[in-house]
Amino acid sequence: MTTISTALPSGRLLEDSKDFLKKIGINVKEPAHRELISYENGYTFYFPRAFDVPVYVENGVDIGICGSDVALERSNEVYIPLELPFGKCRMSIILPENREISFQKMEGYRIATKYPEITKNFFSEKGLKVKILKLNGAVELAAKTGIADAIVDIVDTGNTIQANNLKEAYKIMDISAVLLVNRITQKTKFDFINDLINKAKKYKNEENMN
Repeated sequence: MTTISTALPSGRLLEDSKDFLKKIGINVKEPAHRELISYENGYTFYFPRAFDVPVYVENGVDIGICGSDVALERSNEVYIPLELPFGKCRMSIILPENREISFQKMEGYRIATKYPEITKNFFSEKGLKVKILKLNGAVELAAKTGIADAIVDIVDTGNTIQANNLKEAYKIMDISAVLLVNRITQKTKFDFINDLINKAKKYKNEENMN
């Protein structure tokens, strides 16, 4: 029997990831208490932070799930065969609600974000130089305190930014969950990975039809 190691993101994507895997025939067993590993029917499940999932998959874990924002920001050497039909949101430039300015005029702006690489690449492609402030959380606070002129962050419902007197000004990209595959696993466990991808595509098509 093929043994498969899987990295699943702790946090908001975990429940949807478990539901997705169950529908394609993989039952996830959550770890007991504060443990970070579980085992079930030939599968080993790891539960790292979402931002670390690509690192685990690049360095030996067979498959993983994370947001496309994380995969793009980390740029790890992994195979990404498809987007998944959950974890939908967007990454946007966010401004104080009373500020009106086009992003083309943000030359020299201080931009606070948890996504410095994506942010740098976006503004560089527009020919703009900005100062990026790398933060690990609560980037809305950077705009409220004035240490940043704008922020780049994930927007889902928009409730958090509205509650902090901010507004979504410009969408940078759409985000969804993605399936990650280790490059060596892609070759050494080809039949399993190919079957997994086909089941995932079928599930995705069925979800899109609903």
